[in-house]
Amino acid sequence: MSIGCKLYLVLEILTIILQDFICADISLSSLGKNSYNSYSESHPKWNLVSNVTTQIGTHAYLPCKVKQIINKSVSWVRVRDDHILTVDRMTFIADERFQSFYVENTGLWTLQIKYVQARDAGLYECQVSTEPKVSARVHLHVVVPRTELIGDPDRYVKAGSTVVLHCVVRGALEPPSYIIWYHDAHQLLGENQQKWKIKLDRGQPDSDGDIPNVVGSLIIHNVNKRDSGNYSCSPSNSLPLQITLNVINDESSVSAVTSSATRFLCSSYYSLGLLLSSFFVLIVNVILMAPHK
Repeated sequence: MSIGCKLYLVLEILTIILQDFICADISLSSLGKNSYNSYSESHPKWNLVSNVTTQIGTHAYLPCKVKQIINKSVSWVRVRDDHILTVDRMTFIADERFQSFYVENTGLWTLQIKYVQARDAGLYECQVSTEPKVSARVHLHVVVPRTELIGDPDRYVKAGSTVVLHCVVRGALEPPSYIIWYHDAHQLLGENQQKWKIKLDRGQPDSDGDIPNVVGSLIIHNVNKRDSGNYSCSPSNSLPLQITLNVINDESSVSAVTSSATRFLCSSYYSLGLLLSSFFVLIVNVILMAPHK
């Protein structure tokens, strides 16, 4: 064995002895599960990575359990930019959403991130100011629900009919507490027995998981021309989507639309016929004018 390898082995042994001597042990502990946060429990080791999954707009709680530590500071660091977020209970970032909590006699330090944003996703490191440094990491995953429409976003309906508009919220850890519908800038509140009804139904789970979809429905009875316009589906935990409703007043309007479309097609075919006729005339002239042998 070379002298370099022997020296490296001695340093490794000394590091382990020093770790036991200072009696600092750090781990990522589970805080349990609630409706939108889930945690992975890990055994006490160095540089472990635990996973925390939370939904955008909710609060995230990153756990770190430190045992047998005396007069040593505990810090939380955002790994992507090495920004120190907290040292003990003091916050060292201008973003007030970050805060560190300690539960007495448990050794549990928790980094709270309020109103989580998509950009908060990534690695966070809990560090103890021992020598050598003892640390563990938490990987924060941020779930962003998505809103999708059922059917064509541009709808044409006949006056007097009943129209049902649907939007679906997919991939949410916690279902939306409400879905608000707007007609142009006017919010449709509650239920109008004679005109509209709003429903919120939990659908079937996604094919890639056990998270159920939520379907928001707006039912409009006896639609008329005034009901035409833009309808927005706005969930509490996802981006809004818009549906355009076009109400055709009566049969004459339908006939007008149909005849207009027919006239357009006839005009197009007529123009195409003229073009083809001109082309054939040109070919014939070329043939006739060609010199004969």
